[in-house]
Amino acid sequence: MQNNTQKFLVSVAPLTRIALTRDQSFFYTYTVKLSIGTLVEIPIGRRKVEGVVTAVTLDFPRESNFQLRPITRVLEKDFLTVAQLKLAEFISQYYLSPMGVVLKHFVPKRVHMRGSIVHKKIKQKKIVTSDNQDEFIADILEGPIEASIGPSKKYFLHITKSSDKFTILFSLMQKVLKNDDSQVLYLLPELMQTPYFTAFLHHFFPADEIAVMHSKLGKGEFYKKWRDIKSGKIKIIIGTRIALFAPFKDLKLVVVDEAHDMSHKQWDHNPLFDARRTSQELAQLFACKHILTSATPRAVDYYHKNHKTDIEFMSLIDKKRAKIEIIDMKKERWDKNRSPLSRLLVSQIKYALKDKKQALLFVNRQGMSAFSVCSKCRRVAKCPTCTRALVSIKRGQYNCMHCNYSTKTRRKCASCKAPIEHIGIGTGRIARELQKIFPKAKIVIADTSTMKKSGAHNKLYRDFSDGKINIVIGTQMITKGWNSNNIGVTAVIDADHLLSLPEYTVNEKTFAFIVQMALRAGTGKMIVQTFQPEDPTVQYACAYNFTEFYQEEFALRKILSYPPYTHLIKLLYQDKSKKEVDNMVEQKYEELTKICDGIDTIIISEPHYPLVNKVRTKYRKQIIIKNKKRDLPEKLHGFLIAQNTKWTVDIEPVTTA
Repeated sequence: MQNNTQKFLVSVAPLTRIALTRDQSFFYTYTVKLSIGTLVEIPIGRRKVEGVVTAVTLDFPRESNFQLRPITRVLEKDFLTVAQLKLAEFISQYYLSPMGVVLKHFVPKRVHMRGSIVHKKIKQKKIVTSDNQDEFIADILEGPIEASIGPSKKYFLHITKSSDKFTILFSLMQKVLKNDDSQVLYLLPELMQTPYFTAFLHHFFPADEIAVMHSKLGKGEFYKKWRDIKSGKIKIIIGTRIALFAPFKDLKLVVVDEAHDMSHKQWDHNPLFDARRTSQELAQLFACKHILTSATPRAVDYYHKNHKTDIEFMSLIDKKRAKIEIIDMKKERWDKNRSPLSRLLVSQIKYALKDKKQALLFVNRQGMSAFSVCSKCRRVAKCPTCTRALVSIKRGQYNCMHCNYSTKTRRKCASCKAPIEHIGIGTGRIARELQKIFPKAKIVIADTSTMKKSGAHNKLYRDFSDGKINIVIGTQMITKGWNSNNIGVTAVIDADHLLSLPEYTVNEKTFAFIVQMALRAGTGKMIVQTFQPEDPTVQYACAYNFTEFYQEEFALRKILSYPPYTHLIKLLYQDKSKKEVDNMVEQKYEELTKICDGIDTIIISEPHYPLVNKVRTKYRKQIIIKNKKRDLPEKLHGFLIAQNTKWTVDIEPVTTA
């Protein structure tokens, strides 16, 4: 018989940020043994917050008079699964983030949805595969998918044709979902891709067995889908990186689509995890297949092709693709064409519109220009709280792309009152130019400024699919998932801006953007405008020459000790005092060099300012650490987790600029 006076010590991770650098778990007492994953309410100071039970043990006599506080109440038993807790622990340890901060992403708001979700019934299509595709599928299915123990099998699929990719993946999904409780996770990099992909998927799988998970869902709808996934009712989970935290019942396949895309990395708030790496750990927990796929692999992924690693690299390159034409913008200027649009591009858009086709144009900047400068004193109009140049959104209005600052008074220089000049091009400038040339065309801008409203992504996709939009001008979001047979012409308006970014991945990204836009064109026309037509990256991309591009990129990265030859860590310090930033970073740099002295696998950069060294009134300075091994030396690990909250520790950052 259980002793009624017996108490249990319960370790709880509070679902709130606390200004501590150590593990943010606390011990409480409770009269009943709770299972790990139970959601509870606990006291912290004068507050009462939610927390998750991470460990339980019998209480024991303590010599001091110190009394532990009891758990206030149990909210829901077994709320999180064991797999969720293990994944949270991995993220916490690998990305050096407190467990409570990580677990907050796993716990949804428990709000019950009003009404019900009505699914439109669509006649299911049969998935028809070719011999070539069947070989791919057979290779991936080799070995028992139902294995309950042992490591998961990892693959990288380098496939350039969307129809090949979806046929292979959908066929795999169909085969692994034969068992009643089996589930598939399909990760997309951005919210904008979910409407197109979900609508497409409904033609092959029952809509009531599919759930879309992303941060823009209503709390009630999100919680309902979360519960349905936990019960096993949902078989296919589509989503952005937040879908990783769902309570899967029996996961059989994990797919990460567009694996080259930096949006798979959470870079703006803790935990700074990468969905590509984290999904591998998730697949490992369920001993299931893990697939990364992209038409333009990152160098760190293409490396698997010719090297012995734990990832099997598989290629299926389609030879039928759009011809890419390079336009030398210097010649356009010599021919007195001052427009940011070349004559050939304008004529190709004209032909496309005449044939009832659509145009997709990529510009890597928002607004009317890159920056604005005084015509007399050459002073650049900058945000007062950031070091970023203000972007002209429309006549007389300027916005900062880093904060919410906006002004409508910058028509003249604040210092000398001379007129302001706009330098460079953005999505707004191109839209205005095209509207003059094609006044009857329906032109839409797709960037973070125009896609803020709820449902904007869905509406854009729907209108584009229905042919209500003639021309879409967008930033990076339009290089993903826009698969339509009605696109007549695509273009990269300003390849030089891509090439000018001070980033070690600049060549890789330029190559990817050009090829991705060409693949959107299908068999139509693709145009690249540049003042550097002889640039090797542009030449390789326009010839679809993957082999030589990656060979050259690997040679360069090996010399400079960049991934895949090292693993990066970015240490970023922020404070309102520039002097404090300089002093603190220099002090930590000296500590780091002493700690890592004699460790030949570690390379530490000198402290330096990033490209934007002040954001929202805070100055920033950083140190880049290159580690030739994945595991951190014990002393370095201890140093990193001991830093206060003014430091951001970014494991495997997507940018060092």
